[in-house]
Amino acid sequence: MPTPWRMHWKVRPYLLAGGRTTTRDPLLVHTLVSSGGRYDPLFAASLAPETRTLYEKAQDRRTCSVAELSASCGMPLGLTRVLIGDLLKVGHLVIHDDRRPANDPDLLERLRAGLLKLA
Repeated sequence: MPTPWRMHWKVRPYLLAGGRTTTRDPLLVHTLVSSGGRYDPLFAASLAPETRTLYEKAQDRRTCSVAELSASCGMPLGLTRVLIGDLLKVGHLVIHDDRRPANDPDLLERLRAGLLKLA
């Protein structure tokens, strides 16, 4: 059964984000986020299904990029950014500053490995 947002792909992400398309924090595709090691099951139960999925996926890994979360949750990147922004605002996700240059070999290898996982 397809996820609910896929049934109405033109409207559903806009509704889930409350019409918002930007976040307070700059969330690039390679921005690393995590739950900071804290998982609150009561908070998770209060979230909408899509936001809960993001929160739980971020908990499953030490750190992951916005693009990885988007792909693993099967959500559009724009929607993922807005929902991550909501979780950042309430302090349940943490941004990890990654100011390495774009030609950093470790970053390029992680990118390559991530793309191979998608194939």
